[in-house]
Amino acid sequence: MSDLNDSAVQAHHEKGDSAELREIAGDGNLVYADVEDEPALHWKTWLAILAIFFQQFATLFALIGPPTVLIYIGRDLQNSQRQNWIPNIAPMVQASLGPFFASASDTFQIRKQFLMGLSVLGFIGSTIAPGSQDIYRLIGASLLIAMAIATGPIAYAVPSEIVPRRWRPFAQGAINVGAGLAATTAPIICGAMQSGIGGGGWRNTYWLQAGLWGASTIGILVGYNPPKRHTRYDHLSWIQKLGKLDLVGSFLLTAGMTLLITGLNLGGNLFRWRSAEVLGCLISGILSLITFGAYEAWGTATGILHHDLFRDNGRHLAALTTCCALFWLEGLMFFGFANFYPILMTFLFTTNTVMVGVYSLPCFAIATVTTMLFAAFSSKAKMIRSPLVIGFAIWTAGIAVLAAVQPGQLGIALAGATLVGVGIGAPIVLIIAAVQLSSPHHLIATATAAVVASRALAGGIFTAVYSAVMTNRLDKYIPSYVSTAALGSGLPPSSLGAFIGALTSHDFAGLSQIPGVSPAITAAGAAALTKAYADGIRVIFIIAAPFGIVACIFTCLLPNLKGKMDYLVEAPMEELHHRHHHFSHSTSPGSHQ
Repeated sequence: MSDLNDSAVQAHHEKGDSAELREIAGDGNLVYADVEDEPALHWKTWLAILAIFFQQFATLFALIGPPTVLIYIGRDLQNSQRQNWIPNIAPMVQASLGPFFASASDTFQIRKQFLMGLSVLGFIGSTIAPGSQDIYRLIGASLLIAMAIATGPIAYAVPSEIVPRRWRPFAQGAINVGAGLAATTAPIICGAMQSGIGGGGWRNTYWLQAGLWGASTIGILVGYNPPKRHTRYDHLSWIQKLGKLDLVGSFLLTAGMTLLITGLNLGGNLFRWRSAEVLGCLISGILSLITFGAYEAWGTATGILHHDLFRDNGRHLAALTTCCALFWLEGLMFFGFANFYPILMTFLFTTNTVMVGVYSLPCFAIATVTTMLFAAFSSKAKMIRSPLVIGFAIWTAGIAVLAAVQPGQLGIALAGATLVGVGIGAPIVLIIAAVQLSSPHHLIATATAAVVASRALAGGIFTAVYSAVMTNRLDKYIPSYVSTAALGSGLPPSSLGAFIGALTSHDFAGLSQIPGVSPAITAAGAAALTKAYADGIRVIFIIAAPFGIVACIFTCLLPNLKGKMDYLVEAPMEELHHRHHHFSHSTSPGSHQ
């Protein structure tokens, strides 16, 4: 048995990875070390992946569901100005606290505790939200839900470390099928709930979320039971362990992210961009992030940006930087589509919330399939870059099509959403796999958190930017387009203000009471209003499309990871054996006999 494991270590040594293998198997941790022979995985491994599958379903439902009914939430709580905080708070929390959670889970090997504990917070937040009588309680509830969403990097790390490295894209694809199913069903379910119960149906969507987070918690409890993995800190008390965490870095990152994204959300909405409130948040946030970067570089070597991520003759640094850039670009594209495509459908084609969800099907249903196709091809061919370029290129084409959509062009809009769905299946799976293959195992969640935080930060920043730009355009286009159409159809100038107000608030009963208004004038004004919405909303896709082209170029900078895609299993759920033999190829404290 010892000879077999020595041979596996020697094989890794010849590949330049012996130090990495010793680190993985250090402290008596279980590891499947035969890089050439495929192991046979059993029910315990697949059950763990299934548990993460359901966790990802809950996460994406919480992300995709609220934007579907966001307009109705703002109207019901009479605060449309602040309604964007509900979807914005999730990427903000994920970007600021996700790296801390991931770093702690790597340092102390407590992934299950984080996944369960934060899912409980998601459950609590989802039970608080339905009783909201003002927007602030709902924002507070969304903050708790966002804490559960922030477990994303840990959830991505688990499937990759319990299967062979060659299968990592496939494992990521498997759990993202759960995300795809949630993204497919959430708009329809939330829309149906909103349509079914007057103006408050969105409240029931949060009760459903509570059930999903509860099921996720139970799933992790029952399905994910890894063997104890030892660390150098096992002998410390919990207070001593707390001192090993990067509390200073976490505080600076959280403060910087929160202030920056808050400033961006306030600017052009509640306050002028040059106001003290906006500039104070923006400047303080940027300074905090600069201080965070300086502290991580010179104040600590084992913080959120652990220095081991930047070693290996610069290869880790190059891969991590490229993956962060790619996920940044993916994030601004994804959140632009996820948050504003439902708005485009609502204003241009239907006010039926169920149909808004149906019109999202061409994207998310197809993405559920293409995710596995891209993932399976990547694992089979041991390739990351080529399928990733293809995915980004198709996605960019879909965004470009959506940028050209005009009223009455539902078919073109659905074609654009279909292209987005085909392409969107590649980036999230393959970028995650790339960064995990490029990083040392003891920092797999930390490295994953870095790229996920990059994506979340892009989502938080660009959702605020998109909202500000769209609002600015609509504020100009609506009065200009409607007044031109209405006056041209014979509306008296003295009735113009009341006509625009009634039309934009959908007060069709009030329109008939305005002097000089006729059915022809109303029809002309409504057509002009729809045209204004089309030209105002499509700026989102005009902004996003060029970044897709940049993503295709950046993908070419990824290192060739084929040599890393072997059969090493860094944190197996059980002692593994070669698929065609009965002897063990695992390295564990009891295997060297």
